[in-house]
Amino acid sequence: MNHRRFSGLPGVLAAASIAVTVACGGSEPAAPAAAPAASSATPPAATSSAAPASPGIVKVVEPAEGSSSGHIDLFRWAPVEGATGYRMRLTASTDGRTIWESPIVAGTEAHLPNTVALEPEGYVWTVTALKGDAVIATSPASRFAVTP
Repeated sequence: MNHRRFSGLPGVLAAASIAVTVACGGSEPAAPAAAPAASSATPPAATSSAAPASPGIVKVVEPAEGSSSGHIDLFRWAPVEGATGYRMRLTASTDGRTIWESPIVAGTEAHLPNTVALEPEGYVWTVTALKGDAVIATSPASRFAVTP
């Protein structure tokens, strides 16, 4: 295999070279690509739900830790390998009372039903990943606030 040394933005070009090598079935590109200007190089956008979370941990995605909004009714998390279902639990951060607990869902999101209206206050949400009836992963508690 022929190895090439790139100058300029080695991290970006090396990553691009690796991606091209993998995408082309292991063969290197015929000629090195022209180096982009340093000011135009931007890292690829992170997709939090693309990769499964670490074993034993459910990674919460939305609402993000510490976020606040006037209206929150969608909750999303990253998939856990081997999980057959998930249960989401929403509690009030002030006194720990349960606001809502989802039924077991197969996907990685839950919508609050229309019968649950969140008042302006702080909340904590968690997700439990299940394989059948067994708990295989849980999320850390994530806090958010509903603002007036």
